[in-house]
Amino acid sequence: MDNIITKIIELEKEARLLKEKEAQESRADSLSQNIWDKRSDEDWLQALRQKATYHASRPLVVLSLFDGIGGVWAALNLLGIPFSGYSCEINHYAVQVVRARYPTVKHLGNIMDLNRDIINEQVDLVVGGFPCQDLSRMGKKAGLHGHQSKLFFEMLRVLHIIRPKWFLAENVSSMTWVDRDEISKYLKCNPIEIDSQELTPSKRRRLYWTNILHPNKLPKVREHISTSLQSVLEDATATEAKIGCILASNHYPGGKCQLQRVLDNSKNVLRCINLSELERIMGFTSGHTDIEFKDISKQETPSHVSSSADADEFTIDKQTKKGQDELLKIYRKIRWSLLGNSFSVQVISYLLSPLLDNMVWEGIQSFPFSEKVREIECSVMDVGEVWAVYNEHERPNWYAVILQRSGGRFSASARNGKKRLLKIEVQFLEMAYDYLVGELDAWSPLRGTGRYRLSQRTDIQDSWVSVSHRITGYSKLKRGYFVYPSKNEVWAIYQRGSERPTPLFVYVLEMKLDWNKLESTKPGKEGFKARCQLMQQTVQAETYRCTTKELEYTDLSYFSFKVPFYYVEEYGLFKLELSNKGRMSVTEDHRTRNMKKRRKYGESSDEEVEDESD
Repeated sequence: MDNIITKIIELEKEARLLKEKEAQESRADSLSQNIWDKRSDEDWLQALRQKATYHASRPLVVLSLFDGIGGVWAALNLLGIPFSGYSCEINHYAVQVVRARYPTVKHLGNIMDLNRDIINEQVDLVVGGFPCQDLSRMGKKAGLHGHQSKLFFEMLRVLHIIRPKWFLAENVSSMTWVDRDEISKYLKCNPIEIDSQELTPSKRRRLYWTNILHPNKLPKVREHISTSLQSVLEDATATEAKIGCILASNHYPGGKCQLQRVLDNSKNVLRCINLSELERIMGFTSGHTDIEFKDISKQETPSHVSSSADADEFTIDKQTKKGQDELLKIYRKIRWSLLGNSFSVQVISYLLSPLLDNMVWEGIQSFPFSEKVREIECSVMDVGEVWAVYNEHERPNWYAVILQRSGGRFSASARNGKKRLLKIEVQFLEMAYDYLVGELDAWSPLRGTGRYRLSQRTDIQDSWVSVSHRITGYSKLKRGYFVYPSKNEVWAIYQRGSERPTPLFVYVLEMKLDWNKLESTKPGKEGFKARCQLMQQTVQAETYRCTTKELEYTDLSYFSFKVPFYYVEEYGLFKLELSNKGRMSVTEDHRTRNMKKRRKYGESSDEEVEDESD
């Protein structure tokens, strides 16, 4: 009797949480339609502030990790949200900027030293753009477990001990799919990719992971004069509507990432953008980084400036014109580097804008933070997980259980100081005999659901290319596994009986199974029912949006394969990963083979230059 009462209480709680979530989503959609479906020349931030229903009874408590020059504080100021701020940052130039512009923010130093006792109040929001040097196409390509980018796991540790209501994580969109999926695995959400040119004068594609509920549409201001390069220029004419991606290295003359120039109206010559223009492009006010920096290190010194060989600091005679010019060059380098490593403030404002809505505050749900936080224990592929493998038609509906994994970016261990080659030992799943009726064999290229048994076949995978994604919709049985479509997943649907079947793509809204019968039930008797939304392709390649048309299925056999996806520009716009075409292996042996081919055929071995929109 007690078990029945407990079950009833749990069901009532689940129903209440579902109702609250639906109310939040309805409210978010309403905000989107009421504000951002209007004329594109409106000040969308001002419109948001006017529609705000949340009136702060206390400041929002925010912890900013890898704080930089305070992009999150600038975003909150734009939204008009009062805050109590804590900053973790080790770049002493960035700390000086934040101290000068946001004097109330408390500085906590290195994230490695952060523990729960340091902050004596409940944190509402944790924000962090963790280092990208090992993730970017232009970087070291060591991956998420590289020397610098593995600070993500410190952010994960902080989330685990702080347990905020909300979080927002940011990094480059040019990272490999496997790094993106590992981040998603531990933050338990899919990222949204936003190109800052949708809201700013600069191209800059970034991925954002957050548990904050979002309106479904971006403000339609990409073509408006307020987001054009021309709108930030000082007595100059833009040669293009948007400028390229702002990076810390843009200011180096003749570099691969040099930005396009603008026409100086007074001198009628082309010039680079200046620092005050750059600050406005990034969403800061002019002069945000214009401070008198202290403790300038030797590495900022031009090579011809003399300084003591063992001194950590140097001095310049500020009284001379030469000294003033040298100081300006150093300041320019420092300021540009700080801005290149910062957030696009308007994008962060958009992502945090739901916090203006009282319904978002009232409907806060407990977030299931990952228990694994130590980098050495974490892996995109853990032993015992089920992963999808591409079949001969490049569809990910063959399944394998991870038995062992080592090397590459799976493990931090090394041998003789050298990286170990990628090695994944897997055991494949085969479709159970009673589910083989009507199928060609146990490795159906069309069907990807039902009961599977462990085969005797094992294999060693030495490349990322062959595996697609982690399977979460399965139940482990005594004699195998039962794979099914889960809620909030995208699946390919094949209509059986067609001579040349083409898939439909659906987003699963609800799914039911008779969990007590999965071990022994016959095909078609699983009590399966799924309510799905039909997806329609947009003009962009492999990008889909959910339609209003709903479909109901009671037959599992229609479901062929789960489709990995991430959001593009806005929630509800999906980028589907339909095959492994174009996917690059990042194992050391693959890279070595490529180098040998380049030498043989005389091809260039230069590193790939990052797309200007990354």
